[in-house]
Amino acid sequence: MNKDKKNKTSSIQGGEIFGDFTSSFNSDIKMFREDIAVSIAYSKMLEKIDLISSSESKSIINGLNEILSEIETNKFKWNNSLEDIHLNIEKALYEKIGNIAGKLHFGRSRNDQVATDVRLYFKNKIINLREELLSFLQEIVTLSEKNISIIMPGYTHLQKGQPVLLSQYLMAYFAMLSRDLDRFDQCYENLDIMPLGSGAFAGVTIPIDREFLANELGFNKISTNSIDSVSSRDHILDVNYVCSSTMLNISRICEEFILWATDEFDFINLPEKFTTGSSIMPQKRNPDYLELIRGKTGGVLGNLMGLMTTIKALPLTYNRDLQEDRNGAILSVDILIDSLKVLKIMFSELSFNKDKMLNSSMKSDILATDFADYLAYKKVPFREAYEIIKKVSQKLSSEKKSINELTLSEFKDISELFDEDVMQIDLKYSIEKRNSLGGTSTNSVNYQIKNANKFISDKLNV
Repeated sequence: MNKDKKNKTSSIQGGEIFGDFTSSFNSDIKMFREDIAVSIAYSKMLEKIDLISSSESKSIINGLNEILSEIETNKFKWNNSLEDIHLNIEKALYEKIGNIAGKLHFGRSRNDQVATDVRLYFKNKIINLREELLSFLQEIVTLSEKNISIIMPGYTHLQKGQPVLLSQYLMAYFAMLSRDLDRFDQCYENLDIMPLGSGAFAGVTIPIDREFLANELGFNKISTNSIDSVSSRDHILDVNYVCSSTMLNISRICEEFILWATDEFDFINLPEKFTTGSSIMPQKRNPDYLELIRGKTGGVLGNLMGLMTTIKALPLTYNRDLQEDRNGAILSVDILIDSLKVLKIMFSELSFNKDKMLNSSMKSDILATDFADYLAYKKVPFREAYEIIKKVSQKLSSEKKSINELTLSEFKDISELFDEDVMQIDLKYSIEKRNSLGGTSTNSVNYQIKNANKFISDKLNV
């Protein structure tokens, strides 16, 4: 190989490729507002403890606000060759106000600066996520109220088990996701701890006013150990976990709606704008949006596992591995926000095929449990009643009949304990009989909806 060419290649690799390899620019650029807010608060604090003058602080803050305005209006010239956005902003501040810019970093390390930026960024993102999830929860309640009386088959193992109200089914989605909302609130609380003032890891020598900084930046708590402050990332794990939990739950919803939209079920009518056609089969309307949410869930789960693997054996304190702490969480948050927006609109526009759901419930032995319960109320031990109805159901299945098609005399042939009141057992009877707390009766579902509306109202007023 030509020696000059070899040296040129080595230079390119060392400068361009390896420079990009160590850069956190692409993830940190999303946090420019938080980074500037932290620097402005820190400048005010330095003035408060007399380490910079009022005019110096004013110059720093004005310069930072100019940079913020330039970034927001796309006039700022980013330099990708610099390691991160913090150096970009620092360099720009030097160009605007000169050496005064260097006073901003007295007592501050990029370790505690970045840790604070990240917490602020995800606090703001959790607020956005919380709003989207609350909005989606409200759509679930509205859809439940709108379809309060529709009867459908309930399943275990994807086999018909007992009849339920569709509204009860939808409120199960609410119950699942309401717990995720609680997790987001806990996640926010864990993020709401300010690490600024920890320095590189051992604390700082200046008489720093951390209470002032926390108040300026909107933190309710201050970290209590400087080593932990710059080296722990469990708060980002929390973000990843809650995003994973929520995506898992909405992926299950998507899976059911995908099944319900098939010709075999035909329970649901998806809005056309959330489906796409086939490239070759003109009759097809594919539930692509639901499938994409289901597919994106895998990436979100991977982001959680990735960070867990990254930090599983890191010694204290800071290690460069931690630069990779936020990439996955940033992506997971954005995926979840987009997914919730899609589902919220879809839930506001979809409709259900009431007759299909009802017929699917009727053409089955879905009332078998109710007939077993009937015998149990007549003092037959339930296990004995269960076996009686099981054998009858199996026999009828071979005859292509369902148990709810039997006449009174046929019931009496099964057991003399069956009286005329057995004929009142139908789908509606089965549903309304299940009036236990949390059950599928109309009263119970209305109670769930009432509590759900209170839950949403309480969360909105937090």
